[in-house]
Amino acid sequence: SVASSKLSLSEMLSTVRSIPQAAEFMAVLCLFTFSMFLNDAVLEPYGAAVFGMSVCATTSLNALIAVGFLGGLGLSGFQLIERIGTIRTARRGSLLAVAALSLMLLAALGQSLGLLRLAITLFGVSLGICINACLTLMFSFVEPGRTGFLLGVWGVGFAYSCGLATISGGGVLSLFQTFSGGNVEAAYSGVFLLQILCFIAVAVMTRRLNVAGFRSR
Repeated sequence: SVASSKLSLSEMLSTVRSIPQAAEFMAVLCLFTFSMFLNDAVLEPYGAAVFGMSVCATTSLNALIAVGFLGGLGLSGFQLIERIGTIRTARRGSLLAVAALSLMLLAALGQSLGLLRLAITLFGVSLGICINACLTLMFSFVEPGRTGFLLGVWGVGFAYSCGLATISGGGVLSLFQTFSGGNVEAAYSGVFLLQILCFIAVAVMTRRLNVAGFRSR
């Protein structure tokens, strides 16, 4: 609305805080998005540095993520959200991401390219589930008269968290590499372990979300 567009940033944030559960959802949304994209900038270099893959081979990892992503979108859109609800779907996606990232770490220990490809495909599936659940939740946490305003706020949170995660991935990798004395494998493992912890935190935090309670108030 015109009134909403004239609000300052502090007034907008104050308005959001006045809405029940809005702050909790924003925290979940931002951490959820950050978790999904934290390894975006390090996944291809991971294949080259740890597994000795060629540039062509590491590029193909993106194709595996894309295939898994489409599968995750279909699975969540036609099955999970309708059967178990959006919040539980988000939780399942987070836990699947934890499993996929753990398999990536195990693949490095055994230098197994087959396990790495499986793990990356599963991570793509988890991304499809998570993003679908995330966007559906954004539409769920709105109320009459504030739909455009809230979707705008949620969209800004999503976009900034995505950008921060992409930038942070390389920075965190460099930080862990410094702390590990230049151990490349340990540095990448640190990034994936941090990502696992973020996804676990998201899974726990989703238990506090209550769409019905938000709408009834």
